[in-house]
Amino acid sequence: MITETAKVVAVDDDLITVSASVKTGCSQCQLSSDCGTSAVAKAFTPRQQLLSLRSPLPLRVGDHVVIGIPEQRVLLASWLLYIVPLLSLVGSTVLLSQFTAWHELVVFAIGLLLSSASLWLVSRFFKRQQHSRFEPVIITQKPNKALPL
Repeated sequence: MITETAKVVAVDDDLITVSASVKTGCSQCQLSSDCGTSAVAKAFTPRQQLLSLRSPLPLRVGDHVVIGIPEQRVLLASWLLYIVPLLSLVGSTVLLSQFTAWHELVVFAIGLLLSSASLWLVSRFFKRQQHSRFEPVIITQKPNKALPL
């Protein structure tokens, strides 16, 4: 389970909105202060990510929760998003070049078109599955630390 701590920013019955910090791999590196890639990552990465999800817990604005998503779902999403379009591009290009006498640019253009179509189909799959399989869940509520008087 991949977990992250988030802060509740809005509550509407059992639907809550949480704000989680976005962390990049560059922020964990010891050389991030001297690295050009780190500077680009910091410039283009949003600082906070807002997520809306259902809560089985009675939460209030300002509460901290631990949210998570299973690794298998992340791997499946990565597979579908990267491998399926790539396989459709390579497969269609190889098949068309072997079984047709078309020019290479035409074969490549059709391959790109089919790869885009497969990406669109994956997108439709994710939109249908959005509220069930690929949505993070609330694991637990973190206790609020009382301020000393």
